Amino acid sequence: MRDPINFRVNLSIRLVLIILLFLLSQCKKDYIQDSVTPSITLGSQNDVSLATSVISVPYDVSKSLPANFVKNGTKDYTTYLQSALNKYTNIVFPAFPILVNATGLKILSNTTITFLAGSKLLLVPNNLPNYSVIRIYNVSNVVLNNPVIIGDRYAHSSIDGQWGQGITISGSKNIILNAPNITNCWGDGIYLSSIDTLNNHNITINNAYCRSNRRNGISVTSAVGLTLESPYAGYSDGSPPSAGIDFEAESSADQLQKIVINNARTEYNTGNGITMGFRSLFGGRNKFIGFQLNNCMDKGSAIGLNATATLTRRVGNETVTGDIKVINPYWRKNTNTPLATNLLVTTIRLNVVNPIVQDITGQQLTDAQALAIFTYKTHINRTANYTITF
Repeated sequence: MRDPINFRVNLSIRLVLIILLFLLSQCKKDYIQDSVTPSITLGSQNDVSLATSVISVPYDVSKSLPANFVKNGTKDYTTYLQSALNKYTNIVFPAFPILVNATGLKILSNTTITFLAGSKLLLVPNNLPNYSVIRIYNVSNVVLNNPVIIGDRYAHSSIDGQWGQGITISGSKNIILNAPNITNCWGDGIYLSSIDTLNNHNITINNAYCRSNRRNGISVTSAVGLTLESPYAGYSDGSPPSAGIDFEAESSADQLQKIVINNARTEYNTGNGITMGFRSLFGGRNKFIGFQLNNCMDKGSAIGLNATATLTRRVGNETVTGDIKVINPYWRKNTNTPLATNLLVTTIRLNVVNPIVQDITGQQLTDAQALAIFTYKTHINRTANYTITF
């Protein structure tokens, strides 16, 4: 006969074990479900960031091209490209040339564009005095990686104008260009300016290559916080000033501050390797400038470095104040002179440290010989506020 007491104890133990096994199975089930398909509840900034990171995959712009598109750069796909730029913020250009017209491509804020090896934008030849293949106007947070642009300089159907640009940055901030390669533009390879009194702020251009552009390799009329890291700008000719890198304000609303150039290489420009013009900063309130050039080299341009501040735009007693620091320049075979100034205000200070100079034949000059060339006649104007330290 079954013992009632033992029976009740055994039954209780069995019930406890069954309950424990059920609870453990539920925990395991929950763990497996969570590990396979984690849920994201969009209710916080972190959740939104996580969701964005999951879906932010670079968009191949060729998906926006028409069916049976060509890969040899012979058909104009400007409107298709712009449609993609208007929809996506992380874009990849494919590894083949694409033809665009003088309308150009407008870049929106918070956009990253990467050009794969072999990718390039070819400009449809036109007769316009002014164009921009890529326009970055009044936007922020833009990154362009490895853009390659070939202009229409040698197929341009008019002689008018000098402002056909590869990339124009106007009134924008937090812009990065990595390794832009721009050749054969009717005007400048890269052009930075203000727009509606908005100045550029915090612009970085790394390893630019600008060659055989008709006006300048790189032109800057307005920037506050600009870094040019290892730029190349050579063989500018056809329309003055034909400089490698040209800093030249256009109006008294412009700013040229916090500008750093590292390891620039300019060569064989019919104008200057690097030129600076501050005349148009006059005409309004007092202005401040700031330049530092480190380890910059020019070969074969008319003048290695030219800085001017004439007073033709001055309307009162306003001043332009600041420093131009030139450290370790290397000027070689300049056809006119390695260094020239026309700084007619002593509030602009030029400081040249440790220059190395070769004459037109490639003979390296002694410090005394270099100083004699710098100060010959009015290569450096006698009223300029300058120091040269060897």
